[in-house]
Amino acid sequence: MATAPHLAFHLPFPFPSTSRPPPRTLAPPPPRRAPLRLAAGRRFRPPTADDEPPEAAEDSSHGLNRYDQLARHVERARKRQQADQPEVTADHPLFSSPPSAGSYDPDDEFFDEIDRAIAEKREEFTRRGLIKPTPPPPPEVDGPADELSPEEAIDLDEIRRLQGLSVADEGSEEVDGGELLLDDEGLLLDDDLEGFDVADELGLEGPRLRHPAFRMTLAELLDESKLVPLAVTGDQDVALAGVQSDASLVAAGDLFVCVGEDGLAGLTEADKRGAVAVVADQDVDIEGTLACRALVIVDDITAALRVLPACLYRRPSKDMAVIGVTGTDGVTTTTHLVKAMYEAMGIRTGMVGVLGAYAFGSNKLDSQPGASGDPMAVQKLMATMLHNGAEAVVLETTTDGMLPSGVDSEIDYDIAVLTNVRHANLEAGMTYEEYMSNMATLFSRMVDPERHRKVVNIDDPSAPFFAAQGGHGVPVVTYSFENKKADVHTLKYQLSLFETEVLVQTPHGILEISSGLLGRDNIYNILATVAVGVAVGAPLEDIVKGIEEVDAIPGRCELIDEEQAFGVIIDHARTPEALSRLLDSVKELGPRRIVTVVGCCGEKERGKRPMMTKIAAEKSDVVMLTSDNPASEDPLDILDDMLSGVGWTMEEYLKYGANDYYPPLPNGHRLFLHDIRRVAVRAAVAMGEQGDVVVVTGKGNDTYELEGDKKEFFDDREECREALQYVDQLHRSGIDTSEFPWRLPESH
Repeated sequence: MATAPHLAFHLPFPFPSTSRPPPRTLAPPPPRRAPLRLAAGRRFRPPTADDEPPEAAEDSSHGLNRYDQLARHVERARKRQQADQPEVTADHPLFSSPPSAGSYDPDDEFFDEIDRAIAEKREEFTRRGLIKPTPPPPPEVDGPADELSPEEAIDLDEIRRLQGLSVADEGSEEVDGGELLLDDEGLLLDDDLEGFDVADELGLEGPRLRHPAFRMTLAELLDESKLVPLAVTGDQDVALAGVQSDASLVAAGDLFVCVGEDGLAGLTEADKRGAVAVVADQDVDIEGTLACRALVIVDDITAALRVLPACLYRRPSKDMAVIGVTGTDGVTTTTHLVKAMYEAMGIRTGMVGVLGAYAFGSNKLDSQPGASGDPMAVQKLMATMLHNGAEAVVLETTTDGMLPSGVDSEIDYDIAVLTNVRHANLEAGMTYEEYMSNMATLFSRMVDPERHRKVVNIDDPSAPFFAAQGGHGVPVVTYSFENKKADVHTLKYQLSLFETEVLVQTPHGILEISSGLLGRDNIYNILATVAVGVAVGAPLEDIVKGIEEVDAIPGRCELIDEEQAFGVIIDHARTPEALSRLLDSVKELGPRRIVTVVGCCGEKERGKRPMMTKIAAEKSDVVMLTSDNPASEDPLDILDDMLSGVGWTMEEYLKYGANDYYPPLPNGHRLFLHDIRRVAVRAAVAMGEQGDVVVVTGKGNDTYELEGDKKEFFDDREECREALQYVDQLHRSGIDTSEFPWRLPESH
């Protein structure tokens, strides 16, 4: 008989050999004897030596197969390992504190290859000053330490919280008496004088924005600005890194310009955020402040607001071509078109407007909503653009529906553009003459015939007034919709629900432009852009290319295209004049019906509510009234005011609703309402049929809804897209969405 196979095997785990007994082998069975011949009819009887039964081979597997044996070995080894090494918990030193430089022991079994790499990288980043080293243990104090009062402790905690992201780390390398070692672009240098860039380290490609660092002492700033203060107290050698008039935006090292009562109220917050000096037009007590080291008192705080940031940020407009656009309507769209045209010419161009700020291309800068009217913000944004290679910048000097604040005298403009002057903004308490004078400030800066240019819309009655401002020898480029005497005018145009085509005559040839911007008003914006191109001598093909690259302006007659059979337009029109012009422009597109959603804000402008409804009901086939930022006012009260524009009251409307039928208005148009804006927008989109245009007004590009003390996300554009996803499904289900509330099929 053959020898039994050897059953020894090794576990595939790095456990010590003592964790299991040595493998056992089966003893070979005794050799078998040759069988004896049996005589017929006789029973076999074994020999005497075979009287005892043979001993069975020892069962080393104890009745288990190999898989179960392996599982048992692994479980026993795991228990022994846990007994030898305690469990790692959240308070283990590995998690509670990072290993300090030089603390790694290669003989320590606790660190594996990943831990070694982490420790080495932490040492490298600590050496470069990118992270703080592990602080040494606090020295033992024999005597009792001075304790902070509760008020001081609260102030200290708040200061640490506010300055946590703006103060240089304590572990940063310092040279020359405490100054950080920076390169020409304001980046921290490591010990071998090479700049550290995270994107470079990670191998990322593409343009990246770099933010410049500014440093100037208070004495140098006052000398540079030629500002004559009434008094200066404190340390004039204090270093300044920025200028702010909004206490909530102050960062460590900033100069705080204290303007009016709001400035005085924000002084404490500005101090806690790290303001090191204050400029005011009245005496301010800085003795009790924590960080302020100097006070400057001036006679004209408005002049200080303009000149101080211009000097600290080194007057960036001097090194860029600056195009200013002013007017009542069309300013935002024209600004975007001019930027696109300049970039089509290969010029890196920035922009500051009501929709945000861009360093160049689509690289957006962080800015506050009202940055275009803040001289401090504009100067800093332009400095960042220049630092990132921008050669030109387009600025909105006034924004739609907002009070024009005049032109910053510290910005060196090269081109002034007028869109139109359509209303006197009497709600802001201004006369028509004051309104015109504020916008004309931009044109009064155009005095150099060699460098400056004026661009005006001669279809506007105020054009001669603006063209006469500034130097008389400065070239004026005119544009018009139909006036053939203008330098730039239309020869032919075609409007549709999804595209605008126009032929434009210029002094250098005819341009054929196809744009995704809809309506007659956008043709004016296109003409203004072409006129700017003519003024600067832009190639005609670059003018066309730049204009056609702009498909839509967020919230400005913006088309929502989900391949539906009808048009959906989002616009920010929130005044009677703007709503009227918008609906007139939509009417020119030739729709079968116009379905309009209109709402009014709460707690203000109650007088315009009936007018908005009256205009919408006259110029739309179907009107859906709803809320728009009701704030703390009851939306039903707002809707009651709006219904008065068609001679209805809320009580009468609800009486009609009891019968689930709302009669047509005297002119045959329909009117519905719902106090929840989401429902109103989606219902209006569901009413759209082939050839219709659904117009949602009020919010435009705003992405919030104010109700009570809550500010929640809400975007008309997203609501329309959501509605378009299920409108076909509603129609296939037999639901009649032409009325409101919707009608179920009779089968239901």
